[in-house]
Amino acid sequence: MPATVLVVPARASTYQPHSPITIDGNAGFTSANGVTGGSGTLSDPYIIQGWDINASGIGCCNAYGNAGLVIEHTNASFIVRNVYVHQGLPVDEGIMLRLVSNGFVQNSVTSQDYFGIAVDSSTNVTVTGNTVYSNNPYGIYLYHTTDSEVSGNNVYSNQNAGIYLYTSNNVTVLNNFVHDQIMIGIDTYTTEYDTFVANNVSNNGWIGIRLLYSDYDLVYHNNLDANQGGQVMDSPASMTGTAPQNTTNRWDDGYPEGGNYYSGFGQDYCSGPVQNICGYPDGISDTSYAILSEFVYNYSPQYYYITSDQYPLIQPLTTSTTMPDFDINSSSSPTFSPGSSASITITLASFRNYANQVTINTDTDAPNVTISPATTLISLSPSSQVDTILTATASSNTPLGTYYVDVKASTSSLSHTTTATFNILPASQPPTQPSQKPSNAAPPSLTQLMVLLPIVTTAAVASVFTVLVWARKRSWVEGQTEKA
Repeated sequence: MPATVLVVPARASTYQPHSPITIDGNAGFTSANGVTGGSGTLSDPYIIQGWDINASGIGCCNAYGNAGLVIEHTNASFIVRNVYVHQGLPVDEGIMLRLVSNGFVQNSVTSQDYFGIAVDSSTNVTVTGNTVYSNNPYGIYLYHTTDSEVSGNNVYSNQNAGIYLYTSNNVTVLNNFVHDQIMIGIDTYTTEYDTFVANNVSNNGWIGIRLLYSDYDLVYHNNLDANQGGQVMDSPASMTGTAPQNTTNRWDDGYPEGGNYYSGFGQDYCSGPVQNICGYPDGISDTSYAILSEFVYNYSPQYYYITSDQYPLIQPLTTSTTMPDFDINSSSSPTFSPGSSASITITLASFRNYANQVTINTDTDAPNVTISPATTLISLSPSSQVDTILTATASSNTPLGTYYVDVKASTSSLSHTTTATFNILPASQPPTQPSQKPSNAAPPSLTQLMVLLPIVTTAAVASVFTVLVWARKRSWVEGQTEKA
């Protein structure tokens, strides 16, 4: 679960003055262009760091504007860090990345520029740990950019928006402090599949977070406080000229992950996916938060509510926040033989009053062994612990060995797994009783007879010899008696 942490970018103790930098293509990564190290690989990116760049007076305008630091048409890996780019107003930007991939901008400061940090038509770019303030119109601006991240930045006192995504898709905006903009904290226009999570958005002049004409975006675990015109807004595009009545965006991540914190909203007495198990608070508001929508026709705005955050947080998200959850484990490790069965105990436990229907599915690597039931449904109550019994049955030809059962417990939004072991060993044999002849003993084999025959023959000869000796002795004794 993302955690909101205040990130204060480390400023270089001293910046060295440098003239504005333009790097066009991989060949432009040179020391003359401010490169201080690296070779451009993922493991050894080019480094540009430590510069103080005054962006004033660069001049306007080519098709894309000018900036104090420009990197464009590159696919080599690079990091811009610990630079200070400033005074670009009214027309020059601070840091501009255009048609690049594999780039980082981190721990830098941009101030009083047109765009503080702009990323244009790029992919796999990370903007992280920067301080971006007093720019006009935007602090951090992503235009037609994909598969990128904006995280851990301190963005404040910018004019139109602190962070603005324009037709940028699959972007994660994470753990930023976005406050005291003149208008909007975080804004979008025609975006898709972006995620806004664990941001602190406060004291902005109009809206905290706005999704304008955007689809399939996910907004959750953000802390929204004291945004003057409203905490959030979702305004889908209209295809018919009338106010849209639905949205594809989501303002929560389901139960129990929850949605956003809206300062001063909600009460918490109940738990569960529909918050109807009362007496067990779970940190989620018992009522949903209505999301404001704006539809403008002929320059006249119409405001209404189009969707809601179903699971608003009752307290601000912090590093110590724990959401309702459950756990699954098993301490069973039975031993049984081919052709028999054994029981395996699986335990589910609820934490922070989690309550839901949990589905159990099983799988095993043991050949010719069945686990039943293969699927089962368990009702988990708040703060409860539930044991369920699985039966492992081995066929008569199951090989001997140690095997595993993988057990998956899942709901619509959570999934946890555990593994149990079992052993297939031979069946134990009863002790033998040599004094008793088995009633169904088999006749001796030819080999056994061949071994016994000399022994029997020798014994017979010895017996005959003994009889003859005793007979002769008796005859001699009787003869001596007659002579006497």
